[in-house]
Amino acid sequence: MSAVTPVTLHFEDSGDWHSLPQWAEYFIAVGRQLPHADRSESRIVTVMVTPTRAFGAAFVSLGMVISDFAAHERVSHAAHFRTLLNLPPGTTVIYRQSPERAFKGILQGSEDVRGTRYVRVQISSTAGGRRAYLIPESLALQVQPAHHSGTLPNNPSGKNKRFANTFVDQLLGASNLAQLGPCSQLCCAIVGRRNVLEYEIRRTPLLVHANGQHSTGYLQDVLRVDRFAVDEHSHRAALVPIGSGGPSDGLVDNTQLGVVFDGAAGFLKWGQLWGGRHQIVVLDRTEPYFDDAISAINSRFSQNRVDGEVPLPTGDAPPGAEVLAFREAIA
Repeated sequence: MSAVTPVTLHFEDSGDWHSLPQWAEYFIAVGRQLPHADRSESRIVTVMVTPTRAFGAAFVSLGMVISDFAAHERVSHAAHFRTLLNLPPGTTVIYRQSPERAFKGILQGSEDVRGTRYVRVQISSTAGGRRAYLIPESLALQVQPAHHSGTLPNNPSGKNKRFANTFVDQLLGASNLAQLGPCSQLCCAIVGRRNVLEYEIRRTPLLVHANGQHSTGYLQDVLRVDRFAVDEHSHRAALVPIGSGGPSDGLVDNTQLGVVFDGAAGFLKWGQLWGGRHQIVVLDRTEPYFDDAISAINSRFSQNRVDGEVPLPTGDAPPGAEVLAFREAIA
């Protein structure tokens, strides 16, 4: 077992902000353990039985994405600078002048000035017209390839919620945001009811405190669930709605870390998929197929369980909840 620093998130109630309750932090911590867990010959199956499933899958997924983001080697300035140099002129980019200010721009190739090489980025000037910035290698991470129209706005303020998101910056800490990148990389899949998960992930505001500052945002800003995307953001999670035809082979194959089953129905339908990925099952005692799901889990526990470390957060499970975690042989 290992300790994980809590995520400093707050929720709103009657106009006031309150720290997340213990149970929510526990769900996040469960997700945060998984990117560090070996799955070469076995995977971890974690079953969480709760009085209510509300926000359980959403917070577990958040923990997985945050920890997976931090676990990857950070992109170096030099490597990213080489990437920019190899992009063709005319590539659309975002120039993040500061965490609060981000501008649409167009890459205009490279330029050598007194023996130092720069990439040239054109943006709109706040006074009208166009302005070019020469970006050295040391600031390369401030320039990110990004899909946009290529039309540079007149008199831009730089206050662009899509590209300058202090909520994301503060939640992910000092990790450089180049890792979010322009390309999708599915950390996890979430199986559950679309309307419920969309309310929790895309429509419930949260607040984060970091470095003496605070910003508001939504879980979607970090999770980037594919079906909830309203622009061309890259995806970090995929939703498989209950009632759909099920996950495609491509979605299953491209899920890198694990799958979160929000409820018994999805687990009973597709629990045998995602071989080699960790599984987290959030069950509500009051749901119709609860007993069937418990029977299926007990069967897998007795038939497929293998010895091995099973990381869980330090401390007890939240009041009213039961947690079972075991290593399962990969078929």
